Amino acid sequence: MKSRQVFLSLLKSGLWNSAVSDLHNFPLTDVQWQDIYIKSLNHTVEGLIYLGVTNLPSEFMPPRAILLPWIARVSKIEQRHAWMNDRVSEQLSFFRSHGLDPFLLKGQGVGRCYENPELRLAGDIDWCFPNKNDYDKAKKVLTESGLDVEATAGYSSQTIWSGAEVELHQRMIDIHNPFKDRFVKNLINAQEPIKFTADNQQIDWKLPSPLLTHVSVSIHILKHLLSYGIGLRQWCDAVRICYTFSAEINGSKLREVYRKLGVLKFINVYHGVLVNYLGLPAEYLPFPYDRHAFTDTLIHDVWEAGNFGFSLEKHVGAEAKNSGKRKEAKQRIWNSFVKYLPFAPAEALSFPLVQFYSRFNQ
Repeated sequence: MKSRQVFLSLLKSGLWNSAVSDLHNFPLTDVQWQDIYIKSLNHTVEGLIYLGVTNLPSEFMPPRAILLPWIARVSKIEQRHAWMNDRVSEQLSFFRSHGLDPFLLKGQGVGRCYENPELRLAGDIDWCFPNKNDYDKAKKVLTESGLDVEATAGYSSQTIWSGAEVELHQRMIDIHNPFKDRFVKNLINAQEPIKFTADNQQIDWKLPSPLLTHVSVSIHILKHLLSYGIGLRQWCDAVRICYTFSAEINGSKLREVYRKLGVLKFINVYHGVLVNYLGLPAEYLPFPYDRHAFTDTLIHDVWEAGNFGFSLEKHVGAEAKNSGKRKEAKQRIWNSFVKYLPFAPAEALSFPLVQFYSRFNQ
């Protein structure tokens, strides 16, 4: 428990670039600092935790043997951030040269919500196409360019492009309940996209509106909770989205969207995590939330699972030896189904069916 309290204190300091608010657990031993560092890697938030470390009084700083490799790691994250921005612009230019204009989802687009976006560890690049014809055309032109494009679950595909992991999507929002498809399509069509130019880039990126960004990130988190879990990096994105777009999102409209999607109970505990564990002032939520005991269970699951569930202690060694293949997959998905069924029943019921069906029907 002490380790988690210290970790979250440092994470909140990095998220808000503020002094570490709770110092009563300091100083830490070398072993405790090593645990904090490893946990930050497991959750892919080492850049944000490092920023929190720099906000500590000097007498509480970690030993040089841990701090120096950490500094080197953060330098690589900053370099990768700039490299990924270049890859995004290059790929978007390629698509536009073929008459395609996809949305950039999550990732570098959400990075703009951070005070220090270069400290957010870049993952993959997600492109979403407005219709199946454009999606199929994108796969075709990439294949003709010599890339190996592989179909994945969720009506998506993946490839490695100029050294970057890239995913192509037919759906902006990972809602699995098929009876909500028309509602989601109409919602997306009714929203104006955002044009954003990243630092040192010469091309505008097309991003979802603030409302769609909130929905797409929250539902993406739910999707992974229904499978193997998700780490704190995506939750940090959620915090910064709420904070950055608080004045631009119509809270009543967003609440009604979640009600119609059948996930409002989940969003209540989702917002609880952002406020109670990640330091978001409640007034920056798009609409009020009610305290729910399940919030504590949810943050425990996130803490234990790590990035996309690959850090769960009982499986991490075996999965690493088996090229990341999931252990006890069916049991873990069943446990997630039972746990989240009360908060998003239609999604919990639809998720495994659509994940299986979509692998073979693209």
